[in-house]
Amino acid sequence: MKVIFFGTPEVATPFLDMLIQDHEIDVVAAVTMPDKPIGRRQEVKKTPVKKLAEENDIEVLQPEKIDYDFAEFIKKYDADFNVVISYGGILPTSVLDVPKYDSINVHFSLLPKYRGASPVQTALLNGDKETGITVMKMSQKLDEGDIYLIKKVDINDDETSETLLTRLADLGAIMLPSALRDIADGILSPIPQDDENASYCHKIHKEDAEVRPETETAEEIINKYRAFQPWPGVFFIYKGKRCKLINIEMSDKDAKPGELVEIEKELILGTKQRSLKVKVLQPEGKKPIDDRDFINGFL
Repeated sequence: MKVIFFGTPEVATPFLDMLIQDHEIDVVAAVTMPDKPIGRRQEVKKTPVKKLAEENDIEVLQPEKIDYDFAEFIKKYDADFNVVISYGGILPTSVLDVPKYDSINVHFSLLPKYRGASPVQTALLNGDKETGITVMKMSQKLDEGDIYLIKKVDINDDETSETLLTRLADLGAIMLPSALRDIADGILSPIPQDDENASYCHKIHKEDAEVRPETETAEEIINKYRAFQPWPGVFFIYKGKRCKLINIEMSDKDAKPGELVEIEKELILGTKQRSLKVKVLQPEGKKPIDDRDFINGFL
């Protein structure tokens, strides 16, 4: 079975690696976004997918744009499937129609719930107790393709977007090869999504990281904290400056909404409902410090 793999970031690499390890699957090409300069030094680094592909002698394609000409070019690979995992660009119908069987995407939610760019973060923001993996047929519309396979996953109470995304990626990677075989053999058939129950999530921005203890509950702040780890993190305004919350947990101690106080040698942040114990935080322009150092130097 021949596969053209489309993907760019680290989260796509478990899928590519699993396809490479499968003796019945031949990854004939890996399509990834062009390398870009990163960091202050603007050093050009290979994308994680490019790096893994080159380590396994897989041809790497990095087109500046994907259009009809690109679709014509990749026909030479005679692929059975396109597999698309966090590629980062829109694929036109001309490309989606190239493979013999289908173009497949793995989405990190229980579609049609949380179509869009941040399904993992949104599940945590909303305090969901479960999420999952959807193997779907790609379409031109955002995450609206027919569904081949869904697998539910419980969300742990201490889960962050980083740990949950890792779990989902590992699970999806394990599911992918057998799903491709079942699609090719006609065992799995695509089922249309229920558009009436669809919901959408937006791309996360730095400004989403602010928490407002005066108007948000402790549970809401904890959910945001979990959703925004490791990026962009969460912060609140203390004495006119940003203060990043590095390590927090629920507290039974009482403090007024928005008030940051010491209670029984603990640093407590009052919220709209209940309070938070702040164990590590980072005042603006400073390094992260624990609660005792903050109490002694900033409170």
